[in-house]
Amino acid sequence: MHAIESLVEYSVITVATASPVPPLAQSICYSLYHFQDQLDCGYTVLRVRDELEQLGFLSLLQPEQLPEPECGEARRLVAEGGFLKGGTYVDRHSGKCCVTAGSALWKKLLDMGGVPASSEMELHLLDPLELAEQIVPLASKALAGGDKRGADTLGHWYAFFPLLCVVEGWDDENAPEPQRIQALLRLLAVPEAFEVAEACGEEMDVDYEEEEMSFLAAWEVPYKQWKEQQVSLYLEFCKRMVYEFIGKHDFAEADHFASRMKDELSRLLHRCVVGYACHQWLKTQEPGTLPPSCLLSLLEVKEGFERLSGLPLPEQELATCRIYLLQTIVLLGDYPAAIEMQQALFTEAVGKLEQYPEGETKQMQQISLAISYYQMLNTNLPDDYPSKKEWMRKGFPGLMGLSDVKRICGELLPEMPQMADTLQEYMEQCDTLTQYLK
Repeated sequence: MHAIESLVEYSVITVATASPVPPLAQSICYSLYHFQDQLDCGYTVLRVRDELEQLGFLSLLQPEQLPEPECGEARRLVAEGGFLKGGTYVDRHSGKCCVTAGSALWKKLLDMGGVPASSEMELHLLDPLELAEQIVPLASKALAGGDKRGADTLGHWYAFFPLLCVVEGWDDENAPEPQRIQALLRLLAVPEAFEVAEACGEEMDVDYEEEEMSFLAAWEVPYKQWKEQQVSLYLEFCKRMVYEFIGKHDFAEADHFASRMKDELSRLLHRCVVGYACHQWLKTQEPGTLPPSCLLSLLEVKEGFERLSGLPLPEQELATCRIYLLQTIVLLGDYPAAIEMQQALFTEAVGKLEQYPEGETKQMQQISLAISYYQMLNTNLPDDYPSKKEWMRKGFPGLMGLSDVKRICGELLPEMPQMADTLQEYMEQCDTLTQYLK
């Protein structure tokens, strides 16, 4: 497992660069490689050779410095490299033997005075929690000091501490104290660690049962909370990019950001919005101008908005989808279908408006809804559409006619001076629409 190899590598670097170096440094390295040897990992000692030598865990010796029979064995392996019977590695590039503290050969050499005596009275095999309690605070301190390698160490420990618990054989019967687990989790639960853990998460293959390891039941909670926040922030970022690139008429890039949205419905909605905006823009371009090939076709946009309009979405989102669907039908030139849909939308809107209590607020809503109805007919139907004026003259059940809208606006002007600009604008819109109908 490459990620476990990385966990060991980053942990060794964290220990070697700590100030001061922890007194149990050699036991930490000994325990790290003990866990690595129990998993499907390669020989990685040479990746951090300098750090391991600095910590006194690794001694690089010429074959001649070894006792027999290891000396003769090593000489035979120097050309090609490989392992001695006791597990010591012979590096063909340097021609040296990699003797690690705690190994059988190291103990033999120690008795002979062939390697420096350990600074520790005795090497200790630390369990996963003891090991984490030594390394994680050092990584946390390094990260706080600006060393980004601290985040790599924290992230790998967050991702793989449960696996080390499995390797150790822990369950609810022999688990460590919950307070120690929670103290460790508090140090690991930082955004920088989650980013690293997420990147190496694909290599995680741990199937531990929470009911057997309930001491880890809360382990994923802070990550999931962070992930939800990241998804929300990323979604908002993608939305901003979609509308920014639509404004620049870079529809391919807008569709790219829409396609990257994790939520299926948000992705569909914004891809449909991009497709609609592009086809609307194409009407203003030279004939033969084609949309980017990655975009949804106009029919696919229509199908997408139809699907969204049939879902139990929040009211505002549902209204947006329906308006876009109506505009897409207009863009396709299916004017009878557009009229039918507009009638259905306004039937629903009038029904909701009837529930409002009587008063100025309801009157303003009635005025706004009536003008919207006539403006939509005027905008959506081309002037040469045979029954356009007929539809506009006959009005809509439950909505005021244009003359009534203008009259009531005039009556409200002295009563609602704070709305004077809006009322005046409504009256001008009535005049424009009435003029068209003459």
